Formats: sequence, C-alpha cells, structure tokens
Amino acid sequence: MSDLANYQRDFVAALDGKIGAPPLIAVYRNTAIKGALDALADNYPTVAAIVGEQAFTALALAFIEQCPPDNPVLAAYGAGLPDWLESHEIGLALPYLSGVALIDRFQTESHLAAEAPTLALAAIADLSAAQWSASRVAFQPATRFGWFTVPSPSIWLAHLDTDPGEIAPAWIAEGVLITRQEGAVAARRIDAAQHRILFGLRIGETIGQAASATAALYPNANITGAFRDILASGALSALKTKGY
Repeated sequence: MSDLANYQRDFVAALDGKIGAPPLIAVYRNTAIKGALDALADNYPTVAAIVGEQAFTALALAFIEQCPPDNPVLAAYGAGLPDWLESHEIGLALPYLSGVALIDRFQTESHLAAEAPTLALAAIADLSAAQWSASRVAFQPATRFGWFTVPSPSIWLAHLDTDPGEIAPAWIAEGVLITRQEGAVAARRIDAAQHRILFGLRIGETIGQAASATAALYPNANITGAFRDILASGALSALKTKGY
C-alpha cells in the first residue's frame, strides 16, 4: 500500500477540473444529491478513509450519477458500490478496495438488520450427538460473512484504529464475519474452515454435513473449535432440530 498516497494525489489532480466546474458544483448543492453523498460517506467510512475525502467525493458523485437513489430513505443507499468499484480505475489500482467496501456494506446491513434472539449454548447442552449433527440453523438477521482473495478484512480491521499508520498485511486470502450482539456490531477474521462451515449452513446443510465437507477440504482444521467460535460470535439465532 506504499503507493497509495501517490495514487490519491494523481487521482485527485486528474479530477480537479471536473470538481471545480460550475455544473458539478450546482449538482453538488442539490439537496437530493447532497443527501445521497452524505449517505455514501456514512455507509462507506473505511473506503473514504483510504482514498481521502476529495477522491471519495469524486467517486461518490460519479456513482450517484450512474446509480441514483431509488428510495427517499437513504440509510441503506449504495448497495452497488462494491461491485461498481471493481471496474473503476481506482478499484483496479487498489484491488483490495472493493472488498473493503463490501465489508463496510456488511457493517451497515448488520446495523440495520432486525433483532432476533441469539442461540444460547444452553439450547445445545441437552442435544445428543446425533441430534446436533442432524440439526440445521437459522442465522441472526444481522450476520454477514464473506471470503476475499486479497487481505481486505485485515485492511478494514486496521482502519478501525484512529491512526492505523502503515498497513502491510500478508497478501493472502481471508474471510470476515460480521455479527451484532446487544446492539453492538463486531467484525472478526475467519479462516477457510470457518467460512466453509458458515457457507454450508447458509445453503441448508445440516451441522454434520457442513462439518464433514469442511473436514474433507481442510483435514488439519479444528472443526470443533471452529463451531465453538461461530457460536460464541452470536452469528446463529436458532437450531432446527429433528426428533429422535
């Protein structure tokens, strides 16, 4: 990420004429556009922190022009920004940026999601091994997770610090899990085994099926530990058990 400052400077310089042009200033002052711009800044704070205020304003105005709001309620506006960034020049120059934007999006969606009870360990304690294995799960409405081929989760998490300084994560694939407990949204990195378990549970696999598939793919993984961490995160809301 050492070339980020140079890229920010060059990107902003290339847009200076556009930003200063009277027609764009007039659009910026438009109440609806200003509201959409503020919503994007609120919903994508990490993207804004990475590219800088001026570059983010230019990006946001370009996105608003191509994807204007279709709802007067702007709290959730900007769902398409992560995909849009993938084909934008700044996204091509900073290949982790669209992933960071997606995690910002996960955070927004988690914050806005409905309330639901969290699966308690006490609900599992009386299950037999066979019942546990045959159970399916319901996720918390606030749960979001994803897998990234670049270290977007590490970069995103580093920007939770007020002064992240120089960020130099290992350039490896990573996963992220976003949950909400007692009103607080939290994010954590997850490994490939945890992601495979979550993915399997989301598509309707039983706990036993998800565990077996994960063990086959990642024979060195601690499957029990992975389930324990997922339960502790608050990602799950309920078990769907079958009678025995």
